[in-house]
Amino acid sequence: MAVTKWSVSVEETLAARVESHVGDRGLSGFVARAVEHELERDLLAEYLDELDVEYGAVPQGLVEQFDELWPS
Repeated sequence: MAVTKWSVSVEETLAARVESHVGDRGLSGFVARAVEHELERDLLAEYLDELDVEYGAVPQGLVEQFDELWPS
């Protein structure tokens, strides 16, 4: 598989947290999975926006009801 090497800047405390979490498992793989995850979240947000346009927004009372069932 072909790869592209990037150079990115990350705030020092975030970098330390990531390095501590990743350890010897490999920073590149961790970052690649994080980027893929973020792209998937963006696609999901776009899809949810499309559903809001097509069917209307979810009523706030219903959102609150489900937030109580599954707190974050």
